[in-house]
Amino acid sequence: METFLSVIIAIASILMIVVVASMESDQAGLGTLSGDETSTWGEHRGTSKKEMQNKIVKISSIVFGVALLILAAI
Repeated sequence: METFLSVIIAIASILMIVVVASMESDQAGLGTLSGDETSTWGEHRGTSKKEMQNKIVKISSIVFGVALLILAAI
């Protein structure tokens, strides 16, 4: 059981690291100076790459935390 939980923790942590490292910045940068910022608020709600990455990070962090707590309790 400890080995199984350790593998789950390792997979969840690697998944979080890869997804967070591949996320793009939320800052608009210098594009706001010339007025090039576009807003897609409400468009493709929940299906964008950014939203999918956020869901993956949330789910994997929950799995990581729960598996870590169970492993600590054993």
